[in-house]
Amino acid sequence: MKRNKKRRSLLHSAMRRKTNRPDDGAMGKIVLGVLVAVAAVALTVGAVACFRAMRARWLEQCVVTDPGSQVEVTTGSHVKRNVIMEGFGLREGANLAQIDFAARREELMRKVPNIRSLTVTRRLPNHIEISVAEREPLAKMEVKGAKTQSGLVVDSDGVVFRRRGGAVDLLPKIVEARQPGTQPGKTLEGMARSALDLVALCREEDFAGFSVIAVDVSHQDYLLAILGNYQRAEIAWEGMESPDAASRANMRERVAALRHCVLSGVGARGKIWNATQPGHITVDTKEPIP
Repeated sequence: MKRNKKRRSLLHSAMRRKTNRPDDGAMGKIVLGVLVAVAAVALTVGAVACFRAMRARWLEQCVVTDPGSQVEVTTGSHVKRNVIMEGFGLREGANLAQIDFAARREELMRKVPNIRSLTVTRRLPNHIEISVAEREPLAKMEVKGAKTQSGLVVDSDGVVFRRRGGAVDLLPKIVEARQPGTQPGKTLEGMARSALDLVALCREEDFAGFSVIAVDVSHQDYLLAILGNYQRAEIAWEGMESPDAASRANMRERVAALRHCVLSGVGARGKIWNATQPGHITVDTKEPIP
């Protein structure tokens, strides 16, 4: 009896040990998983190392060693090459791959309002071409009562910038009401913008023979223009306080009528024209001009 119990106990223990031992399939899966994980880590480490080596090699090729031959700057006569070079940080040893050209371009155009457009073209790996288009002045900017010239001008886009000497002295003048006036980099608005539109209009072929020397924008309801024949003209049109396409059409109609009267010679002895009312133009005595 005791012998049978002992046999059953040994048999039970053997079966229990067999049940707790993992089978060969499960063990194989564990080993395979470990091997895959190790291989993935190895591949990742290798890929990172390879990428870093390739990047280091690429950065070496993007270094500027000779700015004179590797950097080409095309500009006008007022924005100098060194201003562009410094603005982009283009000097010997600079790495083209590490320069944020978009951000530098935006900052440079903000600091140098003389620049109208700026194009950057990279020729990989270490050559770059920069093309600068400068603004062309359409009129001088002055402030009423100022004792000295401001040195400021404005282009056809209405952007104010600095320019002195040369042909600038021959440009028509826009006179603002109060100090400090529109500052460099800013755009003309309101009556000052309408004054610029008037100057631009008088340069068109359709208005040949009729020009303005200066436009005073200090009056609330009209522009006071000094004409090319040195007569004065008070000019107003609908919408001139907030210039847009419609107001410019009104301006064209009003100025065309004034031009017709001035060139007709009817008011040749007059000093001040009044063209502030639609269909009604007078000179000095306020008598209508036919």
